[in-house]
Amino acid sequence: MIKIVDLMDKLQKVTDIGKSAREKQKIINVVEVFYIWDVLVTKLDALETIQIFEHMIEDNDLTIIKNKVKEGLLIGIDDMEALMRDYDLPFPMRPPADVSSTVHLEAVSDRDIFQMFYEVIAAFFPILGIGFMQSTTPDVRKGLKNHLLLTMELQEMLVEYGKLKGFLNQPPVYRP
Repeated sequence: MIKIVDLMDKLQKVTDIGKSAREKQKIINVVEVFYIWDVLVTKLDALETIQIFEHMIEDNDLTIIKNKVKEGLLIGIDDMEALMRDYDLPFPMRPPADVSSTVHLEAVSDRDIFQMFYEVIAAFFPILGIGFMQSTTPDVRKGLKNHLLLTMELQEMLVEYGKLKGFLNQPPVYRP
């Protein structure tokens, strides 16, 4: 089943053939530019935060979770940068390639690192959701939608891991 957003994206790509970045800039609106920028900056900040704490993880399962979260962030960074290149938008400053620390803080537990991952991913829902709702350009909508779906998958994985390890602050069970 072909989705309307995919169909419109393909149609836009065909109509954009041969157009300069300057001509493409007339298609995209200022709100979309803001959300592309905001998503990219937020993903870069999240990646930097993960790189700071990733060497402090002791649980092998949490290392796997970290790798999935990091992979999702890198995919998002690449996709948002591709949109920025297509529309010749200015890039934000990237964090250093590696910000790992040789310091191992004993006060930082796997539970703390899990909570940080959980909050980092949860922070994307309002940005991606509102950006998608306010976007009218097909390739921008598709990019935001794809990352919203990826964020949902990452959040689902974090919730299941958090429940398994007892790291998730779950509300009490409802018993009428």
